[in-house]
Amino acid sequence: MTAGPRDKLVTLQRYTATEDDYGEDQPMIWPEFGREWARIIWGRRSERREAAQMQAQQAATIQVLDNSSTRSLRAQDRFAWNGMIFDIAAPGVPVNRGELEFVVTAAAS
Repeated sequence: MTAGPRDKLVTLQRYTATEDDYGEDQPMIWPEFGREWARIIWGRRSERREAAQMQAQQAATIQVLDNSSTRSLRAQDRFAWNGMIFDIAAPGVPVNRGELEFVVTAAAS
């Protein structure tokens, strides 16, 4: 079931730091910790150009319902949708009524 303009089912991924038996850092992992219906708003033309010049990235905004899972998202966490990984640039900002908005970037294909 979709929720109005939130018509994309995104996966929430939590950054988890791990160490081996010797205390050495292991490769970063982001296990799934939930799914939320989201609205993805692709960046404006100027944002796309700026991001592309920096590192071939696609800027976007992701809007999700404000709940305990989405409020707990940090800059190290990320969203996944349709084979794309969206890195969170800043904590969620309350918008509208009961929604959070995240500015994200994804590697451009």
